This record gives sequence, C-alpha cells and structure tokens, in this order.
Amino acid sequence: MSEVQLDTVAFHRRAKRLLDLWAVSEYPECRDIGSIVVIQGRADEKKPYTKTIAMQMWLLGYEFPNTLMIFTKEKVYILASQKKAKILQPLQSVADGVLLEVLVHGKDADKNKETFSTLVSVITGNGSSVGVLTDDATDGKIVDEWAAAYGPEKAAITEHSVNHFVSSVLAVKEESEIESEKTAATMCTSAMQDYFIDEMARTFDEGKSISNEKIAEKMANVLVNDKLAKRLFPKVPILDMAEWTAHPSVQSGGKYDLSPNAGSSSAQLHAGTVVCTLSMRYFMYSASISRTFMIDPTPEQESNYSLLLGLHKKMLGWMRPGAVMGEVYAKAAEHVKESRSDLLDHFSKSCGWVTGIEMSDGVNELKAGCAETLKPNMVLVLRLGLENMTNQKAADKLSKNYTFQLIDTVVVKEESDAVVITLCSKEPNDVSFFFNDEEPAAETKRAAKRENGAGGQRPTTRKSAILPSKFRSEEKEEESSTRKRREHQKELLNRLLVEGRRRFAGEAGDNGEERREVKKFESYKRETALPREARSGKILVDERADSIILPIYGMSVPFHISTLKNISKNDEGEYVYLRLNMVSPGQGVGKKDNLPIGDPGSTFVRSLTFRSTDGARMNEIYHSITMLKRDQVKRETEKQQMADIVQQDKLVPIQGQRPERLPDVFMRPVADGKRFPAALEIHANGLRYMSAGRAGGTAVNILFNNIRHLFYQPCDYELLVLIHVHLKNPIMLGKKKIQDIQFYREASDASFDETGNRRRRIRYGDEDEIEAEQEERRRRRKLNKEFKEFAAKIAEASNHEVEVDTPFREVAFSGVPSRANVLLQPTVDCLVHLSDTPFFIITVADVEIVHLERVQFGLKNFDMVFVFKDFKRAPVHVNTVPMKQLDNVKEWLDSVNLAYTEGPINLNWTQIMKTVNKDPAGFYEDGGWSFLAQDSDAEDDESEEEESEFTVSEDEFEEEDDSESSQGSDFGEESDESMEDDEDDESGEDWDELEAKAKAYDEKRVRSGGDEPATRAPAKRARRR
Repeated sequence: MSEVQLDTVAFHRRAKRLLDLWAVSEYPECRDIGSIVVIQGRADEKKPYTKTIAMQMWLLGYEFPNTLMIFTKEKVYILASQKKAKILQPLQSVADGVLLEVLVHGKDADKNKETFSTLVSVITGNGSSVGVLTDDATDGKIVDEWAAAYGPEKAAITEHSVNHFVSSVLAVKEESEIESEKTAATMCTSAMQDYFIDEMARTFDEGKSISNEKIAEKMANVLVNDKLAKRLFPKVPILDMAEWTAHPSVQSGGKYDLSPNAGSSSAQLHAGTVVCTLSMRYFMYSASISRTFMIDPTPEQESNYSLLLGLHKKMLGWMRPGAVMGEVYAKAAEHVKESRSDLLDHFSKSCGWVTGIEMSDGVNELKAGCAETLKPNMVLVLRLGLENMTNQKAADKLSKNYTFQLIDTVVVKEESDAVVITLCSKEPNDVSFFFNDEEPAAETKRAAKRENGAGGQRPTTRKSAILPSKFRSEEKEEESSTRKRREHQKELLNRLLVEGRRRFAGEAGDNGEERREVKKFESYKRETALPREARSGKILVDERADSIILPIYGMSVPFHISTLKNISKNDEGEYVYLRLNMVSPGQGVGKKDNLPIGDPGSTFVRSLTFRSTDGARMNEIYHSITMLKRDQVKRETEKQQMADIVQQDKLVPIQGQRPERLPDVFMRPVADGKRFPAALEIHANGLRYMSAGRAGGTAVNILFNNIRHLFYQPCDYELLVLIHVHLKNPIMLGKKKIQDIQFYREASDASFDETGNRRRRIRYGDEDEIEAEQEERRRRRKLNKEFKEFAAKIAEASNHEVEVDTPFREVAFSGVPSRANVLLQPTVDCLVHLSDTPFFIITVADVEIVHLERVQFGLKNFDMVFVFKDFKRAPVHVNTVPMKQLDNVKEWLDSVNLAYTEGPINLNWTQIMKTVNKDPAGFYEDGGWSFLAQDSDAEDDESEEEESEFTVSEDEFEEEDDSESSQGSDFGEESDESMEDDEDDESGEDWDELEAKAKAYDEKRVRSGGDEPATRAPAKRARRR
C-alpha cells in the first residue's frame, strides 16, 4: 500500500465542495451541526460498499480501513495507522486547499488515548450537535478505542443522521466520474448483447437444457476468462478495475423477483419470458442494465411491452434538472393509468435510483413521496417494470405468469432530456424471438380440415371474384406486422434526421465537388543544378528531373512535366511546329481541368510554340516529351491507387510448435496467374498462405487487425466450401490492389462418364447412384466441418477480434449487383455474394438508407440503391430483384434497423449526392431523406382502401346468370337506333358471314379427305357482348 499515490487535487476539490454545500445545506438537520464523524473499522467483504466506504473512495480514491475522519466547517482531521498516515501526508499543506491534519494511530496505547482526547475536544469545541452516518455498523480496534474515548461525552452530544446530505453530495458527478460510469455502462451493454443474447438464443435454438443459475454463473465468469474479456471489452483501458456490482441475475419460468439484489433460481431456463439483469463497476462506479426477452410472444404481451417502452421514452423527457423525483414517479403511474388502467396494480413501486459508488444510495429514488430533486450530472438507474401478469394464451404452465423489466443507466443533462448510456437495443424486434412460426399456421389448417370433414358435406364452391388465399387470422397478423414495420420505419427515418442534423451541425459543404489542393512542383532547387546542355539555348528534356527546359528570350526556363497538359506537332512547309499547352486555371470545362488557384494574382503561361527546320530534332523532342508525360501520368495513377494502402505490421510466426493448417485450399484472386493448392496457416497475429508458383511461390500475409469481416460459407447448396476475408484496408497482391481474399475447396470430385464402361454395362443401377449420392453428402459434411472448425480457430487465435459470420440462405434474394444475376445472402453484419467473382459485400453499419426503385404495379422486378453514411462514397445499385421477393427484402431491411424508402422510377443519384454534399446541414434541415419516402412504408397508410370482402353465394350467382340471359332476350326489343349504335361499335363479323365461312371450311375438308361435315361436333354458338 506504500506505493499508492492519492490524487491531491481531486481530494481538495471534493472536500471543499463538501464543506461549501454543508454551509448552505438545504437539510434542516445539518444547519446546527458543528462536526461530522465518519469512522471505518476492519474491512468486511460482506459489506463492500457502505456509505462510509463510498465517502472514503470519493475523497481519497481508495478504501481506508481502521480510519477515523472528522470534518468541521474549517478543517478536516484524519486518524489512521502509520502506513496510511504516510500515504495521506502529501494531502497536507496544499495552497488554496482545505485545512487538513493527519494523525497517527500507533501501538502506544497512552499516546492513542491522548490523540483520541484531542479529537473529542475538537468535536465538543464545535458544538453539541454531531453528524454521523447511520446504518453503517462497523467493528475493530480503532472503533472500540474511539467508543471508549467518545462515550463519556456522548450524553451531552446530540447525534444527527447526515445520510441525506452525504448522498446528495455524492449524487452529482464530475466529468471523470461520468466517464467511469460510461465505461461501466459500455461493459454492461457488451456483456448483454454480445454474450448473453447469443448464449440464450443458442440454448433455445439447439434445444439444450441449462438452469438460470448456471447461465448466470457463465456470465459472472466473463471477467475471469481473459480471452473472453478482451473480446467483449476491447476498449476498456484497465480490465483489472472492472468488477461485478452484483451477481448477474437470470429469471424465467414464471417466478420473478425484481429487487436490485435478486439472484437467479435453480430452475431450468424456460423459453417464455426471460429477464436478465447485469450490474458492473469500473473504478468503483456502478452501472446497471436489464432486458426482458420474449420467446413467441402473444399480441397482448407485445402490447404490454410497447407500453413499457413508450413510458421509458417519456420518462427521459421528464427527468430534467429541478424535477422532484416523487413527481416523476407520479407522472409515470398516471401515464400507465391513462393508457392501461388494468396494468396499474402491476406497475413497479420504484422507477429507479441514483447510482455511483453505491449501487443505490437509499435516499434519491424515483418513487412516491420522495422530495429530492434532480440535478445536472446525476447518474440514475431508470427501472421500469410490470410484475406478475397473466398470459391467458400461454403454451405451457410455466409461461402463464410473466414479468417485464427494463433497466438503463442514464445521465441527467443541463438543458436537455436525460441521456441513456447503456446502449443495448430494447426495441421489440430485438428482444422478441420466434422459434415456432410455422406451428400455429399448421395447427390452424389442421383444425380447418377437421371442421370441414365433421359435417360430412363437401364445401361449397366460392363464386366471388376475390378468392381468399389465407385465413382471416393470418391476414390480421400480416396487417399487424406490416403496421409495425411502417411504424418502425418512421422511427428509423426520424432517427436518421436527428442524427444527421447532429452530425453535420455547423459543418459547411463543399459545393458538391472534391476538395483539391494546390500542387507545387520543383524541378531544381538552384540554378546551378541545371544541366550544362541547357546553356546551349536548345529545348532539352531532362528525364532525371522530370522537367523540360525551354529557351525563352535567351534564357533556359525549366518546366516540370506535371505542368504540361499536352503537346502537338505540325508540319507546315519547311518548318516543324511544336505547341506545348500548359496546365492553368480556368481554361478547361471539365472537372479535372478546373484547378485551384494558389495565388489569384499570379500570371500563368497557357501555351508555348516553337518552330524549327530541323525535323529530325523536333521529332526526337516530341517523342521524348510524350514518353516523359506518359510515364508521369502512369506514376500519378499508381500513386492514387496506392493512396489507401496502409503499411501493415509484420506477421509474427508461431515459435516452437506447428501452426494450425488448412491444407489443399485454393485462393482467389490467383497470385501468380496459375491455380495451385496450398495450406492456410494461423500464426500469432494473422494468417499466412504460401501460394505455389513458377518463381517459388508468394507468401500472402493477412493480419487480424486488418480483417473487418470473416465469412464461412458451407457447400450445402454450392459447388465450393470457402472462408472469405474482407479487409479493412487493401493490400497488394503482386501488382494488384485487393480488399477481398477467398480460400476455398471444391465440394465434388471431377466427374467422368461411365456409359461405355464394361462395369456400367454389366452392373450399374439405382444402388450405385444412391451410393454415389451418399458418398457426396458425406464428403460435403466433412468439408463443412473442417472449414467451420478452422474458421472458429481463426476467431479464437485473434482473441475474438475477428468473428465468424455465416450467410443465411433462407432469407436470400436474387439481384444483379454487377453484370450477372446472382444470389445475395444476408449475414449478421453484411449483405454478400461470395460464390463467384466479382465478390459483393456491403456492411450494414456503413449504410445510411436503402431506396427501392421501380416499385409499381405490373413490373416483375425492382432495383435497390444503398446510400452510405460516407456521402463521398458512390451509392451501390442492385438491379433486377424479383418483385415477389419485395416483402422479404423489406422484412430483412427492417430487421437490421435499416431505413428504406421506395419509389416508382429510377433516380439520378449522381446529382442527388452532389446536392447532399454541397450542403449536408441544409439537406437535413430541409427534411433529409423524407423526399424519398412519399411512396414507401414509412408514409401513413390512412388513404389505403380496405380490400373488399364481398362474396356471392351460389344461389345468387345462378340468379345473376338467369337475369343476364333474360336481358339478352330483351336485347332484340330495343330501338333500331340503339342497334345501329351497337353495330357501329362492333368490330366483328355478322352471323351470315360466319356461316358462309364455316360451310366453305367444311367443303374444303371433305375434298381433302377429312371427316364428313355431318360427323364433326357442332360448333358452339358465339355469344355477343
């Protein structure tokens, strides 16, 4: 402990704040208090964070057992052991600090009595009222000796609790404290969304059995497992300062306890309603999070959860400085009463508390009757719950009773709504899991069949024009999901608008053009560096300096080759003319020619013309300048292509053991022009692939810190099994710049024809084909297992900096991203096509919005446009997506929280992005992407007409037929005028002409040997309409 160094500045700043607030305290019991006594005995692991310890940590940064602190309004006294006193000594005699005296509690009993007597005199000298921290029972040698010295004077002293006062002082956080709170909140978020959700979903998906207690224990071991902790918390500076505030709590199966320190039951994790609560500390400061996960929720459960989620958003607006905590809770209860009065009895009795070094200070709570007020920079645990509700449509007994809880850690701001710092999604789409989507529909169909068969009658044929293809319950469910999707899209578009305004606030545009810098070129540093040949007054091409030396008025003037735009040569009579056009601002009409001007007052040379009768010399100069310019353009092009190439670290080979290898795999793109199999190896900080080739092979090194995405695609429906690496920064492979590298193996052997083989002639039947198919399936399973395990080893070797992602073929759709129509498969983070080149990979996190073009009735296909958050990046088009997959595409986009819009025509995205880049702030102020949403799901659907459910019975249908026939018989009784009008409108032939044609046709068939007219079937009489 002798190595401990205290933060002197923080101590005096906080101690001074404590004394200043004491002088103007709003609490009546503190006004007459002359001193405050804080004593801590021996350390007790069962009570790790009492208010006494919280006060020590707030002032000193560490816990000091067996220490007595006495505060007066002018001075602070600290009594501690000799070692602790040595640590505390630097806090004394600080300019502009509080007065501090450090006393030593040693082994000399007489000297200790004298010291205690001095401190008792300090207390009595400041009045008979003393403030103490109640409910902090402690014991130890120093506590006993203090009781013996303080006891005789205690009768004349009145003690007052200062719990409220100390809690109010500790409740308002400094910036450094809020940073620690944010780090703890980030750890809670990562543990919840990157570990628990995956574990829970995997458990339910694979049908495994695990207890609530066991999965909570696995959560608790996250901080013990170094590799897992580094993967989950890569941005936490010092992991050793992280700890659990309370043991993780996982509750399911109908039994729930929402108290802050509730544990997990030993019952099995049940696929109904699961409540997970996590609380973590970083540098002593605590943050909490809780999420409720619903498995196959009913509409009533979804409605109840939406109520809780809506209340959560409202409370963030109510939690402003000056608001009384009890009144905030009253508003919440009133909101529940107005929205759903039947849920008021289930609403939690407390909506949160102030947190910090203490998980809950027991004073500042959002509950009925609390008179404390919210202040800026307070950090609170916002807790909303609906307890002990009943699910009338429960699938099993354990799902009948359920409870919802939402907990977030929030910071009270000065002039805005409270801000959530536990950024784990709580949207219904992200906390609802559906494992039995198909079972209800199948059960409904079976029930319908039973009902139809029970009557013993054949169902009546439907005569309506609109034929139903779904049950009414299914139609209602589809309408409900569509409505939810529309509401979610509105929220996403509003979020984009708010985020865009915040991101581009005060930022000027670039007029839609790329910012270009003025380039300066230097041919020679001094005149003496010019070649000797330049004195001859001739045109000279200096390839070493990339310059052209031109004679102008008897002087040799060098021009760098970059200043030359082009050169032309003309022959006119006996003269040869060379015209050199130089680069200068304002002469071109294209974007490339519109160069910036460094100094507007400069004079520029636009062109120079030279003539000579020496045609051979002029041809030589023309050729030299042309070649020099070509080489310069080539170098500039290569430089631009290499601009985003980042120098990588060196690969560190594994020493002392053989690296993990995946043998006999091919690489795309090919390194040396020919395809040879080689091994992919895992080393300490990356992958190595030694490709075989003519020149001994090329080593391709891929570092873990340069891998953005790692994909594994099985060969179940493909010809290849592959591992695909998408890089953050491109690397050079030979002379090519690549950002995607793929390692694959073919799933099937080379096929051959056995039709002429003797073995096939003698014995080849269905058994052989079945055996061959079974062998191919076994080979595919083996390849999938080998590649999947190797991909998992890559993730483990990288300490899970790289995670394996697998495409979901079930939600794939076809489209044309380049030239060919390919299958595009979503993954967790991307939309990919990996089977053929060119590869197609779009990261969802990079996308701002997706616009669906050509969405209109009558078209078979539509197009997708992905607009990126980086507006300088050109939008990516995916064309010719089948219209039948429109709903699937919308569902996927909505599930990954991507806002989308739709329209009937293709848009000019080059012009749109130019407008956006010209003034991004103004673009969002004018509504952002709302101009795209006029025909999309994000718009209101109030104007849509309900689909008609009108049906006609069989009797009515027959009556209509009779009426039509009767109307046809009355047709001839109409006036001649109407007949003439009808005949004018009719474009067909009359009956006489038709009869004549039929008779001629019959006679022709008889002459050609066909059937007799009398034997053929009579022609049907055509009906006129």
